[in-house]
Amino acid sequence: MNMHDLTKKNALNLKSEALELFSFASEADLLEILDHAEKQQKNLQVIGSGTNTIFPRYFSKIVVKSSNNNFKYAEEDGCAYLEVGAAIDWDDLIDFCCNKDIHGLENLAGIPGTVGAAPIQNIGAYGQEVSNLINFVECFDTELRIIRKIKAENCEFGYRKSMFQTNTNLIVTAVGFKLSKQFNPILEHEGLQNLHFTKASDMIEKIRAIRNTKLPNPMDFPNLGSFFKNPILSTLEAEKNEKLVNLKKFEMPNQKLKFSAGEMLDKLNLKGMKIRNVGLWTQHALVLTSNGITSAKDIRNAEDILKKLVVDHYGIELEREPSYL
Repeated sequence: MNMHDLTKKNALNLKSEALELFSFASEADLLEILDHAEKQQKNLQVIGSGTNTIFPRYFSKIVVKSSNNNFKYAEEDGCAYLEVGAAIDWDDLIDFCCNKDIHGLENLAGIPGTVGAAPIQNIGAYGQEVSNLINFVECFDTELRIIRKIKAENCEFGYRKSMFQTNTNLIVTAVGFKLSKQFNPILEHEGLQNLHFTKASDMIEKIRAIRNTKLPNPMDFPNLGSFFKNPILSTLEAEKNEKLVNLKKFEMPNQKLKFSAGEMLDKLNLKGMKIRNVGLWTQHALVLTSNGITSAKDIRNAEDILKKLVVDHYGIELEREPSYL
């Protein structure tokens, strides 16, 4: 029985295999795959580039991966409307927009993964979230067996979340963006406040450089980037917690404050710590790294230990960012 090796298809390089692996580029492909899955009485598991997912040793489901590299582009009234296939690399989209003087995505440069994964997690960085720039998300509904276009306002976007995380019948096939032809950089984030950019290319280069200083080289230390979401508390909750007094805080809408999960872990002196086969990056304890023999079980064990340490010290329950498949 030939197995498909998925070890190099996930950013942690976890040893992983699947009995069946299919790619899809069209509605017809998905209908054919769905018919096959129903005959086998198996569910589908969609994967992207594995930059925000934790693979099991063996997939019991039929694994499917988008190969949709289609791209549509139009301009109207100073706006650029893009429809981008789910399989396109996110940073390739950033470069395309930069070369075509299309703006809005600059803050999100350097984030690994595919376009199709972006709305699922509602990726964000340096004061920008992709949901602010999405016009619609195109999906294949495995229950209705049709392609649907869901407007951004109906995608239930929130901080690092969307309806696509819980509605597993929806497979993202493409994403529509509404972007600008004018460069108006968003520089409110503390890491960008003292900077000035006249060109989008300079801003993109700087943001990628900043990201590279915070994360290990994935070729040397396979990782998923930030493992935990930054906790958001009401102002009242935060004021009652004395352990949070000396931590950086960022004002959010509706009288809420966001705290840095990375700072919480760093102040517990966890940088460079090893938990079985999982390492915590020496520069940033929020980044978990694998060593070649790491398993999903090892990752979950490290997650549980780190969450307990934070709860015991700060009284805060951290929430994991990547998903276990």
